[in-house]
Amino acid sequence: MENVERYPLPDGVEDVVVNKRHLAEAFKKSLPTIDQWISEGMPCESKGTNGQAYEFRLSVCYAWQKEREASEAAEEEKIQSNIRQMQMALLGGGSGNSEMALTPRQRKELYETEAAYNKLAQSRGELIARTDVVALLERTFSAVRNAVNGMPDRLSRDVGLDGRQSEAAVVVADDLLAELHRELSEFMQTMSAEENTGQAGMLEAAE
Repeated sequence: MENVERYPLPDGVEDVVVNKRHLAEAFKKSLPTIDQWISEGMPCESKGTNGQAYEFRLSVCYAWQKEREASEAAEEEKIQSNIRQMQMALLGGGSGNSEMALTPRQRKELYETEAAYNKLAQSRGELIARTDVVALLERTFSAVRNAVNGMPDRLSRDVGLDGRQSEAAVVVADDLLAELHRELSEFMQTMSAEENTGQAGMLEAAE
C-alpha cells in the first residue's frame, strides 16, 4: 500500500474495483496493453479464470503505473547522466583537451550506455527504428512522385494548359523530383555513415 499512499488517485476520482475493459478505458489504453501490464506484474484483485473476469482496484493500478513511470524516468536520467559523463571524458573533462581519447573499456561502456538508452527510448515510442524511417520515406516519396508526375496532365485537364505550358509543367515536375531524390539520397547516406561509424566503434570497443 506504500505506492498507493505515494501516488494517490487524482482529486475527485473514487476508488473502485473495475474489470479489464473499464481499466483500459480509465487509462485510455488498449486491452492488449492491459494484458501486457498484467504480464509485467500489475496487481489484480482477482484473476480471470473459468469464465470469471479479471478485477482490479483502480487506486492500486494507478499507483503501480505511476511507480513504473517514475522508475523509467529515473533509469533514463541515469543513462543520460552516464552519456554526459562519457562525453565529457571524451572531451577531456570539458577542459578543451579534445586530444584525450577514451580507453577501450570506456568506449565500450559508452556504446553500451547509448544502446541501453536507445532501447529504452524505442520501447517508449520516443525512438523510431532506422528501417521504419526508411520505409516511411520510401512510401512518402513514392506518393509524392506519383502526384507530381500526374500534375501536368491534371493541370492540362483541369485548367486547360496548352502544349507549351504542359511541357513547362513537366520540366518543373522533373526538377522537383530530382531535388527531392537528391535530398533523400544525401539523408540516407548520412544515416548509413553514422550507423557504420557506431558499429565500427562498438566492434573496436569489444576487441
